[in-house]
Amino acid sequence: MGAVLVHIDLDGDRPHPSSIAALAAGRAVASSWGATLYAALVLHDPDQTAAPDTTGRISTSTKIQGVAGIQSTLARAGADKVVVSVIDTPVAPLWSAVGGAWETVLDHLRPRLVLFGADSPSAPELGPRTGAKIGARLLLRARILGGEEVELRDRDGGYVRAGDTGAAVALIGGIHQASRGDEDVDLVVLGAPASADPRIELVSIAPAEVAHTQGTLVAIGDDVAADPAIARDAMRLAALLGAPVIGGSAAARAGVVAAGGVIDRGATLAPEVCIVIGTLSLDLAGTTSLIRIGTAGGKGVDGALTGPIPQSVADLCRVLGGS
Repeated sequence: MGAVLVHIDLDGDRPHPSSIAALAAGRAVASSWGATLYAALVLHDPDQTAAPDTTGRISTSTKIQGVAGIQSTLARAGADKVVVSVIDTPVAPLWSAVGGAWETVLDHLRPRLVLFGADSPSAPELGPRTGAKIGARLLLRARILGGEEVELRDRDGGYVRAGDTGAAVALIGGIHQASRGDEDVDLVVLGAPASADPRIELVSIAPAEVAHTQGTLVAIGDDVAADPAIARDAMRLAALLGAPVIGGSAAARAGVVAAGGVIDRGATLAPEVCIVIGTLSLDLAGTTSLIRIGTAGGKGVDGALTGPIPQSVADLCRVLGGS
């Protein structure tokens, strides 16, 4: 009996809820088929240097940051084995980013059924491509009926049964309480360096230190970072607000921005409030309140101080500092 494989997306440092739902469905199917249930995910390890193993031997290193907690969660959700494919590039829900690593998992396990959480980030792109990769006879949209019942039905109404031949890919929808399993499961680590397609540049990947989803950011443009007075007051403003200062490489060279606060071009940020001093282009989430100092307001700007920048920043610091 072929393996049942569940693709796991991460939501921060935890498995995505939709992936956990798919894992619960996979547990029910694997149990009914007498098959092994694998939970597999792709993780970024900047220190990964090993070449892909073509001998069939497997590394069992558990030194990847955070993998122990993820392994425990997946084990409790019902997985028999956890497979981690390690890459040295940032993970994104794109075939160009993780396709090579995911193919390593598929080639190693040769699963008969692959499940994705229908609402997980990777499902729209990896699901269909997985079907093409393993020669799946159909792309299923499946759902959990409740209890231990899982309906795997294709668009024409046919069911997938234990005796069916050929591979299938299913997108699992519905809400289900995850199965409770044994925390002690095997961990398999596969090396898959250079997984990302070198012809494609991934944007909107910011350093973890500045990819804030709450709180306040103070951003300073390279055009004003070299001004000592503005730099000093920008850091004072950040201290008053309890916020980090972010900016470009020139701002870092001027000593205004720490190494962890240098943002990549096109990096997506999602703070509650962002105060931008000078001219700096940022990709901000739509829920962010944007305040600009030194440039006029416009679409998406909630407030602007358009006077001289040194005076505006100093006045704002005085108001916030109560002096």
